[in-house]
Parts: sequence; C-alpha cells; structure tokens
Amino acid sequence: MKKLLRLILVLVLVVVAVKFCSDRFGSIVSLPGSSDRESTEDSGGWLRPKEKTKTEEKTLDNPISSDEIKELERELGIGTDKNSQTTTPKIPSTTSTTSTTTSTSVSNPLIFKGIPMTGSISAFGNELVKAGFKKASDGTYTGAFAGYNGCRVTPSGSNPVQQVRVDFPVITDWDALERSYDSLQASLTQKYGMEPKTSTNSNLAVYDLPNGTITLDADVSDRSSWHVILTYSNAASITTTPSTGRNPIDDL
Repeated sequence: MKKLLRLILVLVLVVVAVKFCSDRFGSIVSLPGSSDRESTEDSGGWLRPKEKTKTEEKTLDNPISSDEIKELERELGIGTDKNSQTTTPKIPSTTSTTSTTTSTSVSNPLIFKGIPMTGSISAFGNELVKAGFKKASDGTYTGAFAGYNGCRVTPSGSNPVQQVRVDFPVITDWDALERSYDSLQASLTQKYGMEPKTSTNSNLAVYDLPNGTITLDADVSDRSSWHVILTYSNAASITTTPSTGRNPIDDL
C-alpha cells in the first residue's frame, strides 16, 4: 500500500513538473502521444517562432517617420517638400542640340578639261595654255581634247566665264562623223549618269546639270565643214570656285 501511494505521488510530481516546464518554456518538450504537438512544417522546426517584442512591433507598424522620409528626399534631391532644394530629379537630356546655321545655296561652275569655268577669260585662257593649248590671235585656243587633235576652244562671257565652245576637227565622211558624235554622247552619258534631251529633227543633245548645261551638236550644213560641236554653259550665278581635278572621263 505504501509503495502504491509513493508511485502515485511521484506521478503527480512528474505531471506538475511537466506542466510547469510547458508553461515556462513554451512546450519545448511534450509527452509521447500528446495531441497538442505541432509538426515541423507548422512550427518551422521543433522550436516555436519567437513572439514579437514591443520594439519590433513598433518598427513594423511605423518603419520610417515622415520627417525621416522628407530628410531622405532632401538628400536625394527629390520629392515635393517645399524646403527641398529640388523638387524633381535632374535627368540629363538625351536630345542633342544642333546649332542652327543659315545655309546659302551655292552653285558650282562647270569643269572643262579639269579647269573650273571661273574668273576672267584671260585667266581661264592661261589655264588652257598650262593644259597644253596654244593661244591664237582671235582669242581661241587649239589643242587636243577628248582624244581629238586640232580642236578649237573658244571661251566667252563676262567675268566669270559663262561659256566654252569646242569645235572638233572637220570630218568629211558621214559614217565617221556619226561614230564620232555617238562616241562623245556615250561618254557624256556615262560620266554625268543621265540621258540627254534629244529631238528627232535636230542633232542637238542637251544635258541639263544642276550647275549648267552641256550640249552636243553637229554642223552638217556643208560637207566641207562637217564637224562635231560641244558647248559648256555655266548656270546664271556662279559664286565659288571648286577644287580642280581631272575628270573621270578624259576632258569631258
């Protein structure tokens, strides 16, 4: 009987001790078969999550005060606070600024045998002499041009030179005259990249260029003087002198 009473007393003490530990330490241990035990998935492990302290609850409820936000905005230069130095962030513009300049339309003169048709007739004539032409007393120049010897070149017009005419040598054979004409026309078309304006009732072939006009013609009025004529005419206003240079197609 005494042994049974002792056993009951021990069990009572054990139960009291377990309950005390459970209330004190948050059920760190539990009795086998207890229905109150939480699984590891529900509690995040064998330990229960810590209860939030008063300090942590205050921080979560009001993480940053309005004064702190305004101060941060002032430091970053953003926000709408009146005391802030800037109300919006300054973002560099990605649009490039292009200076506006007044462009003047300038017409370039035609080029004759690598010589710009500018300046006075005498100055242009001096350039022709440098290019191998000989000056005649009547103001014309003779020499080789576009593969033909004995061509007569006549510049005309006020300062600057407005027109240069080339009279090719006389050809008394009609077929040879046609071949010469067709060859020159093909070369002009190739160089200037355009077909000329022609007429069925005329031998005239006209190349209208932005800076002037080039015309190809043939004098067939008298067989004794059949020859091809090539004329370079500058535009009405020539204001600048381009750099000199040889033409891709010789002389033309």
